Amino acid sequence: MIEASPPPATLPTMLRPTLRTRFHIDFDWWERHGRDYRVYLRSHLCEEHQPEFGPEEDSDNRLLDWVHPRTAQVSRLDRLQYVLRSHCSLQSEFLTKRTSMVDVVFRVFIANGNEPLTVSELSARIGREGQENTVLRTLAGQRVYKGLRPLQPNTGMSPKSERR
Repeated sequence: MIEASPPPATLPTMLRPTLRTRFHIDFDWWERHGRDYRVYLRSHLCEEHQPEFGPEEDSDNRLLDWVHPRTAQVSRLDRLQYVLRSHCSLQSEFLTKRTSMVDVVFRVFIANGNEPLTVSELSARIGREGQENTVLRTLAGQRVYKGLRPLQPNTGMSPKSERR
């Protein structure tokens, strides 16, 4: 006897991302692949702060209050994330056209607290208006770069914007 397939409602939804799909950094992707995203975060520090952060400084578990500039919502960040968002992301060299697309998109999400954005919004922020299809192909391809993934629809889950 042939076993029946589960009804379509129970199958995982695999939608093809579009220009309106929201993307974010999926920090669980880093964990699933055995990678330390904090090492990669340190690579985005400005020259002024690079000497301050090494593996030994990364063990500092103190949390600092971050006040969202638009909503005034307070969240807790470790020192590395706080410095990236409050200082490094404000430097003119943080988002440049010379930076690789994957790195600059990752930096946008660092700067905005990992708030999901559409490809059109990302393209505008990274100065690549008119290149939305290229950005989409990069982020929505089979290969996942640095945990940059579509926000999963209908899961009720919001992205983890602040980690450890």
